Amino acid sequence: MLSHTRRSSDDYEDGDGAVVLGTRAELTDYVGKVAYESLEGHRFEFAASRTEDSGPRSAQPGPGGVYFIRPDFGGLTTGPSVLIEALSRRTSYTLGYSNTQASGMWNPEIQLSYNKQEIDAIGSYGVNSSFSATFKNRFDIAGGNLTAGLDFFRETAEGRTGGAFGSGGEETLRNTGVFAQARQDLNDTFSVSYGARIDSQQFTGADGTKFSDTGVSINGTVDVRLSDTWSLNAGLASTWGGYELGEAGLVNFFTPWDYTGFTSSRAKSARLGVRFDNGTWKASAALFQTEVDDIAAVLPSGGARGELSDLKSRGIDTSLQYSWANGFARVNWTYADVEVDDATITSTAYYLGRPLGHIIALETGMELTPEWRVGGSAQIALSNDDTTPELPSYEVVNLYASYTPARYDNLELRLDVRNLFDKTYYSRSADGLDNSRVVPLNEPGRTIGLTARLRF
Repeated sequence: MLSHTRRSSDDYEDGDGAVVLGTRAELTDYVGKVAYESLEGHRFEFAASRTEDSGPRSAQPGPGGVYFIRPDFGGLTTGPSVLIEALSRRTSYTLGYSNTQASGMWNPEIQLSYNKQEIDAIGSYGVNSSFSATFKNRFDIAGGNLTAGLDFFRETAEGRTGGAFGSGGEETLRNTGVFAQARQDLNDTFSVSYGARIDSQQFTGADGTKFSDTGVSINGTVDVRLSDTWSLNAGLASTWGGYELGEAGLVNFFTPWDYTGFTSSRAKSARLGVRFDNGTWKASAALFQTEVDDIAAVLPSGGARGELSDLKSRGIDTSLQYSWANGFARVNWTYADVEVDDATITSTAYYLGRPLGHIIALETGMELTPEWRVGGSAQIALSNDDTTPELPSYEVVNLYASYTPARYDNLELRLDVRNLFDKTYYSRSADGLDNSRVVPLNEPGRTIGLTARLRF
């Protein structure tokens, strides 16, 4: 399989018709895959991909004559932005082996991967590279299967900055792990999944400081069938997070990075839910909570990589769906309260989370005839007064219609209208919404797309 994608466009306009600078698309993507499978089921696969974005992006001046490209901001209130041609490039190679006819106690799978991510933001240049391998086997056991194996990876973050600072450096992280995960139906009522893994890591900082640690992770879930229509599910996990590489393009920027207090992290999570399904109606609701302790600074202030944070995320996730002969309607409601060090998270805590609050999603679809299908979706974000300033609410509606000719069922023609009412808004997952120095990045206004897809 070979695939090539080329996207080129002008800067888009928001719902008010204002041009949003730095949003021009200049994307090139190549994907290639080849596979061979023998009569005995031995399957070998190789895949390669390369994606490059070289469009002009919004940048603001920083200290020492350095410009910083921030494509996630509409701009800064402290001064004008300029357009600078940036570069984001990702290269990936994957080699895998599996046996499609395996059964019983021998069902191996092997995968080797190499990934390289380059970011040239004019003011800084960063490269993240990773080589990883996974060797695992699936064993048939009573009522299910057990997957066990080992994996390892080596990751690096290397960067340099220009201007008066001329800084740079490299961090390296190595990990070796062994794992086992079982899934079983104990009887008609109880289904379980449980597992554990042990990881050993070695980290080398940009100043040559070395750290090493080993951690154990465990997890378990249970699904209980209460009746023909009701079921209960619950899960617990304690996950060793290990170390984390810093932002590659800012290694040692402005001041040398200091690793005093740098350590590994651990997450604890729990989920309790209930489901209902009688064919026509489907409903689910779940409470969740995750706590992550000792998260080291990835974007360190004053170079303090050992500055630690604790994160807590808790909330509820619900869904209700009604289906009829030729269609469905579904509503989802999610509420997430995310705190860092016991305070509501800010929208510039890039690596930690977002202050989402209440998000409601609506979706419906219906077959008018065997050839025609119509539908739509909407996202509603309620105002979030946990932040300062308060994040405003917004509602966005999307519609579509698709046509598949009866004589050519491998052809689909589709018309999409996104942001039907031409709203001016910025997504709740955007950056800098609650920062007085940031001009939020508005989403596109009404967008009409016509696509044709041929499957063969």
